[in-house]
Amino acid sequence: MASVPKSKQPNSRRAPATSRVNAAVSGPHDAAARRRINQRRRQQFAQRMRRFEALLPGLPDGRRVALPQALPRLNLHPVWGMLRSRLLWIALLVLVVIGGLTAWVALDERWYVYREDVHFNGLNYLDAEELWQAAAIDGWQIFWVDGAALRERLMQNPYIADAQVHIAAPLTRVTVDITEVRPVALWETDAGIRWLRDDGLALAPRGQTPPGLLQIYDPPADATLPGAERGAAIDPAVLASAQALANRLPGVTPLRYNALVGLNFRLPDQPYWVYWGDGEDVEKKLANLEAAKTLLASGEAKGAVIDVRFERPYIK
Repeated sequence: MASVPKSKQPNSRRAPATSRVNAAVSGPHDAAARRRINQRRRQQFAQRMRRFEALLPGLPDGRRVALPQALPRLNLHPVWGMLRSRLLWIALLVLVVIGGLTAWVALDERWYVYREDVHFNGLNYLDAEELWQAAAIDGWQIFWVDGAALRERLMQNPYIADAQVHIAAPLTRVTVDITEVRPVALWETDAGIRWLRDDGLALAPRGQTPPGLLQIYDPPADATLPGAERGAAIDPAVLASAQALANRLPGVTPLRYNALVGLNFRLPDQPYWVYWGDGEDVEKKLANLEAAKTLLASGEAKGAVIDVRFERPYIK
């Protein structure tokens, strides 16, 4: 049997060499394939991006909104510069101090007004507790107490002629100087005796009535101010005329009033009755009264009633 030369015998160790040759031959083809694959992927990604951009709202001129390519860079240098500023820290310190003071004032009980912090001066017949309730500042912070508003509330009391409010905020103290109403006359009606203020308002007496006041006797309260409840207030014109008459003719009190003749009275120490009327033309009425007294004293006229309500006096 003929032997096969070694050079022509199959050798399994030479196979890798053949593979390397095939790999060298196929290498360029694989690279081209990879490029084609990558190109297709880029095309697919571009198509997806176009679809996504188609969903975005368009601009007025028809352009699409461009997506940012990169996040904006933050410049922190101004922030660091601000933090290093002394003015900033001073401002923060001031704000902290103000906030602390505000919290202290808001939370500390010493800044709130209670009964023992309010004092009423000048009271004779008024009650301090009554005025405290009318003040309506219980539990208020002292800085919220308005002196003008407090005075207005107190002046709603008809027995107060004036009220001066003094607020000492650092001491949390409120002092009110009260001027009580002093009646100028007495009005006697079927409902009883009433004090008369200088504006004609009628009040129930409180405390001791001052002596020597002008008295107006008017049982049906005919001298009531028009439009007011009967007996609630006297007509200021009637009151002014009565005061002027009492000043010019001392001793004429008590004066009387009725709807027919108005004010009327008896002359002091004389048997004559005078019809005075309303509160107008006081000087003219006084002149008529003097003329009538002269006529009666001389005997030129006789009568018991002197009516001075008209242009000339009438004696009857």
